[in-house]
Amino acid sequence: MDFVKLDAAGNDFIAFDWREHTSRELPTASTVEHWCDRRHGIGADGVLILRGDAEGADFGLTFLNPDGSEAFCGNGARAAFAWWRQSMGEGVSDARFTALDGLHEGHWVEDEPCVDLHVKRGPEETAHGAFVHTGTEHLVLGLPPEDFADFDLVEFAWPLRHHEDFAPKGVNVNMVATEQDVQGRYAIRTFEKGVEMETLSCGSGTVAAAAVLRWWSGGSAYKFRAPGGTLGVVFEGAQKAWLSGPVEMPFSGTILPL
Repeated sequence: MDFVKLDAAGNDFIAFDWREHTSRELPTASTVEHWCDRRHGIGADGVLILRGDAEGADFGLTFLNPDGSEAFCGNGARAAFAWWRQSMGEGVSDARFTALDGLHEGHWVEDEPCVDLHVKRGPEETAHGAFVHTGTEHLVLGLPPEDFADFDLVEFAWPLRHHEDFAPKGVNVNMVATEQDVQGRYAIRTFEKGVEMETLSCGSGTVAAAAVLRWWSGGSAYKFRAPGGTLGVVFEGAQKAWLSGPVEMPFSGTILPL
């Protein structure tokens, strides 16, 4: 089975084009876990599947976490749109696609894929930090920039990710710098549920952080510096945000039968 590896600002994915195989069943959780294993498999933060059964849209997108659970993924949506555009020819710059949380749009802007995300809930203050739902659940907390490098995000985030206040779905945990760097970017780090570790970037988490920054101090456009690269967020109205950033396609291959 052929696949393409996609890298969206360090968020990496195993991608399949199943647009002509609408009856194909999703891989099992154990299969996804094996593929995403960085020692025994290909290694990835999740699996992307392009589908051709999305009525009224150019394609459908299914995202599976490394544990096999289905979710929405902002960087995955950008990566899928970039890959779909390549398959259609670079004269195509726009798309409509469906994901777990509904209909989305993609646009090619300044040589980068840009997709819309929806702020479905929040920001709202909780006993643990600011909660925002941007297609999936996020908790956002501020951290002084000088503390970023040495902060143990995994140890801090683990009990919050599993806290009963966010049961049963759990929550992603994002730390965002309280001040910009000299280039006007906010540092950000994210612990992702489903991956169960810190990832090099998180698109929906970046939009959640932007929503909280807008809530704290106003504004409509933000730049972020994640460990895996730079991401941009621009708001259109109260509940719609455009996420932009780089996508690369480092290699393709074939998965052999187990």
